[in-house]
Amino acid sequence: MSSFSVQKVKGLDRLLLAEGLDPDRLHLHISEIEPGTRAHPPHTHEGVEAFYLLEGEGVVEVEGETYPLRANEAVVLDPAVIHGLVNTGPGKMRYIVIIAKP
Repeated sequence: MSSFSVQKVKGLDRLLLAEGLDPDRLHLHISEIEPGTRAHPPHTHEGVEAFYLLEGEGVVEVEGETYPLRANEAVVLDPAVIHGLVNTGPGKMRYIVIIAKP
C-alpha cells in the first residue's frame, strides 16, 4: 500500500503525493485572473505545459499568435517558446496549470 505526503498547492485544499515521487517533476495548481488581466508576462521555461479552463474565457498566446480558449477546453504546449494567458472575458478566468518537467 502506498503512503502519501500532503503538499500545499496554489488553489487546492490539498494534494496527496505518493512517497518516493519527485515533487518537482510534475507541477499542478489552479489560478484565477480577473477580466482584462494576465497572471504574469509572457515567458518561457522547460517541460511540457497544459492549461485547462474551468471557468471563463481568454486567449493563450504562443510566439505572438493568440488562440481562443473557453471553459472546458484545454491546450498543451511547448513552454520553451514564449507563451502566456490573458482573460478576455467579462468574468474571472479560473484554470488548472500542469507542467511536466524533463
